[in-house]
Amino acid sequence: MNATPAIVYCATCMDSTRGKTAHGLIRFTERFDIRAVVDHVFAGQDAGSFLDGSANGIPIIASLDDALEHLPPSGGAFIVGLATDGGVLPDHARSAVRQAIENGLDVYCGLHVFLSEDPEFAPLAARHGVTLVDVRKPPPRSELHFYEGRIDEVEAVRVLVLGTDSASGKRTTSWVLRNALRKRGYAAEMIGTGQTAWLQGARFSIRLDTLVNDFVAGEIEHVVRTAWHEARPDIVIVEGQGALLHPAYPGGLELVAAVKPDVLLLQDVPARTMFDGFPDLSMPPMKRQINALELLSGRSVDALTINPKGLTTDEARRVCADYETEFDRPVVDVFREGTNRIEDLIAGRLRTREPIQ
Repeated sequence: MNATPAIVYCATCMDSTRGKTAHGLIRFTERFDIRAVVDHVFAGQDAGSFLDGSANGIPIIASLDDALEHLPPSGGAFIVGLATDGGVLPDHARSAVRQAIENGLDVYCGLHVFLSEDPEFAPLAARHGVTLVDVRKPPPRSELHFYEGRIDEVEAVRVLVLGTDSASGKRTTSWVLRNALRKRGYAAEMIGTGQTAWLQGARFSIRLDTLVNDFVAGEIEHVVRTAWHEARPDIVIVEGQGALLHPAYPGGLELVAAVKPDVLLLQDVPARTMFDGFPDLSMPPMKRQINALELLSGRSVDALTINPKGLTTDEARRVCADYETEFDRPVVDVFREGTNRIEDLIAGRLRTREPIQ
C-alpha cells in the first residue's frame, strides 16, 4: 500500500477522546503518511510527544493554511480526525473541509454525516476534481453477508480484544499486539471493526456501526474467514467496539458469538470512574464486567489489559498487581510493559504451526 501524504484535522480535541481518530492516525497508519495535525489550541508541539511522550516528527499546526505547506506539491489528503458524539460535523470542521476541497485535497471522513451527499460539498468537490470518501457510509445490502456458522473453518488463533468502555484503547492494543507478533515471526492480521482502523490501513476491515443489525454477525464471520482464506495467518486479532455494559455504545455480544475467540482479552481504563462522555453514568465494577462477559461467552477472560491514561507509572504497576491478585489472571499494561505475556499465551493456542521460541 502506497501511503498518501495527509493532514489530520483535530481542532480543539487533541486532549480528549473526541480526537481518538486523529490519535490513532498519529500513532500508526499504513494507508497515510501523516504530515501535520491541525489544532490551534495545542499548536507548536510534536503530536507524538503530546500523546505518548515520544516525538514522531508530526507537528501540531494552528491552521490548515500553514499545514498545507507540509504537503508535497502534488497534494494529498485531508482527514477529519474527530470522533464527535453522534458523529456530527461541527461548524468549524465544515469550514476546514470546504477549505481542503478548494485546495484540491481529497477528503476522508469517518463521521455519520456523508460529505458525498452534502448539497454544498458534493458540487464543490466535483468542480475541484477531488474525491470525498465517507468511511462510515453503509455498504449496499447486496454486498452484505448473513451468519453461516462456519467460523471454525478458520484455523488461525482468534484473539478478541474487548473493553470495559468506549474509547478505551482496544484498537491501539490490537495494533500493538499484531505488530509484536509479526516481529516475533508469526503471520498475524488485525481485523478492523471501526472507521479509524480502516483509515489506519487494516487490510481486512468492516465498520460495524454502518451495518443493519441482521448482518452484523455475518459480516464479522465473513471478514475473519476472508482474512484466513486470503492471508493464511497464524493469528487474527479482532478489534472490539463499544463495551458490553455501555448503555450508549453496547458492543461485544455479536463479536463473541461470531468470532468464537480462542483468546479473550478485556481492556480497562482504571482511572476512569464514569463512562466516557457520560459524567452521570458510573462504570460497573470490574468483577461484574468480567462475570458478564464470561457468562455470555461461555469461556474465561484469558487476560486483562489496561490503558494507563491518567495514571503514573507507579500507579499503573500497582493497579496491574492488584488486579492480578484479585482476578487471578495476567494483567498487562501493553503500553509500558509490552505484550510478551500475551504473546506467550497466544502461542500456546497455535493450530497452524509449533510456537516460535
